[in-house]
Amino acid sequence: MSVRPSSRAGATGDSRTRRGWRTLSWLVSALLLALAGWLLHRYLGAMRWRDVAAALVQLQRSHVAAALAATATSFAMLAAFDVLAARRVAPARASAGLAAFAGFAAHALSNTLGFHAVTGGAVRYRVYASAGLGAGDIARVVALASLGVGLGYAVLGAAGLLMEPPVAAGWGRVGGVVIALLLAGLVLWLARPRSLRVGRWTIALPGAGSAMVQMLLGGVEMSAAIAAMYLLLPPPIAPAFADFVPVYLAALLAGIISHAPGGLGVFEAILLGAFPARARADVLAALLCYRLVYNLLPFGLAALGLGLFEARRRRALAAPLDDPS
Repeated sequence: MSVRPSSRAGATGDSRTRRGWRTLSWLVSALLLALAGWLLHRYLGAMRWRDVAAALVQLQRSHVAAALAATATSFAMLAAFDVLAARRVAPARASAGLAAFAGFAAHALSNTLGFHAVTGGAVRYRVYASAGLGAGDIARVVALASLGVGLGYAVLGAAGLLMEPPVAAGWGRVGGVVIALLLAGLVLWLARPRSLRVGRWTIALPGAGSAMVQMLLGGVEMSAAIAAMYLLLPPPIAPAFADFVPVYLAALLAGIISHAPGGLGVFEAILLGAFPARARADVLAALLCYRLVYNLLPFGLAALGLGLFEARRRRALAAPLDDPS
């Protein structure tokens, strides 16, 4: 079968475009990491580590407990996105418990290791494949779950900007209204059955009602994730929650774009830069505790859970071989 020259030229053009975007992405990542490294060098060089240690000791246990509760709420919502997605794609094969575990483990590992699409996708593939889902169905689950996370980001971003934080320099409501209108337009667009083609797979998008549920869950998830950090800030230096929201979201987005594991360094540089120099020792102490509570603890639980999952799966596969009948 011959390939037409125009088709070959089109494929070559697409390949060059993808390479160009990939190169641009890595350049942006390198610039972000370099800038974050320079900023951290400045901030940390001006600190006394005994002040950071003292701030860690002074963290109130009730605030740490509240941050743990917020973390649990955030990951429960992230797991719920997978449950909703699996129920839509393969309700007969992927149980709610399996989907919740896949969602929790995927986010817990990718939040710490970085490269969310690769890390989270690999975890989900391993878990869902055990229930008989093929690559196409798993891709659909990942896409729908990721849509929920993105909608939550947009919902909270709109809410934060509409409350006119100082960092928006008077333009917050404009941005908030634009995002809110886009979300409303998306809901209206989804009032009719819609699908999205990604590569060789077609993904049936959620209806308007399901999208609104995802927005609600996403708003709760993102609020809880932000609260996990906000609650660890000492009250004397903590800004209003509405003022903290856009700073956190900007740090989170920059960390994702940087491709650094867990946004490490970039996330910290932006948050430290948002506070005056005299408060940065307290902020760094809160950041260290936040990394432990929101990243390392879920990461450890997910790693343990995946280890148990693999052990149970291998026993189940070996059981027929051991059966004398």
